[in-house]
Amino acid sequence: MAVAGFGFGFGFGAQRCAAHVTVATVSDRGPVLVTGASGFIGRRVVARLAAAGRPVRAFLMPGEDPGAIRELAAARGLEIARGDVTDAASVTAAVRGTARVVHLAAVVGDWGPDELFERVNVGGTRHVVDAAAAAGCERLLMVSSIVVYGRRLADGGCEEDAPREHGIGPYSRTKRASEVLALDAHGFGRVPVTVVRPGNVWGPGSGLWVDEVVRLARRGMLLLLGDGRGDATLAYVDNVVDVIIRALDAPAAAGRIYNAIDAGGVSWRDYLSDLSRLVGVAPPRRSMPPVVARALAGAMERFWRLTRRRGRPLLTREAVQLLSSGPPVPIARARAELGYDPAPYDRGLAAVARYLEGTP
Repeated sequence: MAVAGFGFGFGFGAQRCAAHVTVATVSDRGPVLVTGASGFIGRRVVARLAAAGRPVRAFLMPGEDPGAIRELAAARGLEIARGDVTDAASVTAAVRGTARVVHLAAVVGDWGPDELFERVNVGGTRHVVDAAAAAGCERLLMVSSIVVYGRRLADGGCEEDAPREHGIGPYSRTKRASEVLALDAHGFGRVPVTVVRPGNVWGPGSGLWVDEVVRLARRGMLLLLGDGRGDATLAYVDNVVDVIIRALDAPAAAGRIYNAIDAGGVSWRDYLSDLSRLVGVAPPRRSMPPVVARALAGAMERFWRLTRRRGRPLLTREAVQLLSSGPPVPIARARAELGYDPAPYDRGLAAVARYLEGTP
């Protein structure tokens, strides 16, 4: 997933994207379809399923080369379906004959045209839901995001059944709408649906939470909001995949929502300092009060819209909301109902260290 940064902290551009797990024995009616299979999470979902002997069908955009993606190239017996989630016909063809669907394809970012987010995130989810229902799929697993909690990220109360906030940017608004659409389909008996909400997904190859952090660290541009002691709501990519696969197969997971987060206890100050240390630079020392950052981000967004500037503002309210998180997001439901046991932070950090040794 490609990302772009901004001067005061982090930004993630509007881009199309796309722990050992024992997989339960499930229906042999057909393969698992993975939309967004070329993305940071999607390629690992494909690899994990294929390694467990599951038949997998990867839904790729026209022109994407599975041979150029290590995890897809190594997946034995991988089927390829071509198309775009915005095209109902290609989605219907991709879903036909599958037993289960993992829906990851989305526009991810803190800035961009509302129409693009709406068309891909909401319209694309509608096409996937309709196709899965028509095909009689046994499970549709939609990957959402903790952004739907909005201000609760700073204040706490991010249990899965807490009300969603409307959203302050196109990403959070369309993720909320996509969840409602998918869970309504479950509620009306059209197709069994499970929703997984990852936190800030990091790990080797993470464009935003590793590569971009390192780029800013090397330029001395990292910034803390407040004292930086809030939980960073990190979600190591292997942990996210673990929750996805467990929820995909668990009979009791139909109609349920699961947070996919690490065990918690790692603050923004900890995480940014650890990545700085790995690349041999000083940890971040500058900070900005969150209330100032929110006001500044709002002013920048208004200016960008008024002047129709290209690119993103230097600061957005969506990014500030993520970086102002407070208490850890709870994972008790995933632990109790799925047997989820997240890999520890140190293991993920060691993997990132090995990755960075080969990164210019």
